[in-house]
Amino acid sequence: MNNVPDERLIPLPILVRPRSGESTGSYIRRLARANHLKPSYLHGFLAGPPTWFGKPRLERLAVLSGRTPQVLRKTLSDAGPAPGRDKPGPSNKPKRIDKAELYRRIRHDAETENLSMRALVRRHHVTWRTVKAALTNPEPPARKPLPRRPSAIDPVQRLIDSMIKDGHRPTEIWTRLMDEHDVSISYGLIRLYVHNQTTR
Repeated sequence: MNNVPDERLIPLPILVRPRSGESTGSYIRRLARANHLKPSYLHGFLAGPPTWFGKPRLERLAVLSGRTPQVLRKTLSDAGPAPGRDKPGPSNKPKRIDKAELYRRIRHDAETENLSMRALVRRHHVTWRTVKAALTNPEPPARKPLPRRPSAIDPVQRLIDSMIKDGHRPTEIWTRLMDEHDVSISYGLIRLYVHNQTTR
């Protein structure tokens, strides 16, 4: 079944309606379970060769689910906009420069041209607070470290750690998470996590 060309695909026997705002992974799991398939199998079939663990192809999902790609793009939260839309045009924004260089330029313009705060704000496209900080401090303040962003692995980290301890490979972990625990995490993220855990 995995080598079926796209033009020979037909809808699955049991069609499941996608929920508005649902993720593609969640929809694939529901569609697979309704048709008595393993979610990992359906995901791999939709991603197709050579990247069985990659992103499912929307056109294949549309055929198997009996929906159009446009409906899936509109309904699924991570399906993305239609191709060719929302392409950013040329930007009129000034090119961003290093903050230390910006501070230097503001001080230079203030000293050599004797510009007012308002003129400096307009010229450098910054707020008056930035101009004031540049005139009072020789260097910009150090950036605050960003807080650690939560990872998709965080909710199932203990489960993955136990699978690693049991000797499971990333492919087995990905499959078990999807089939047994209804969790969709990208294969690449799991592989990276397993690599980091096993090379410590």
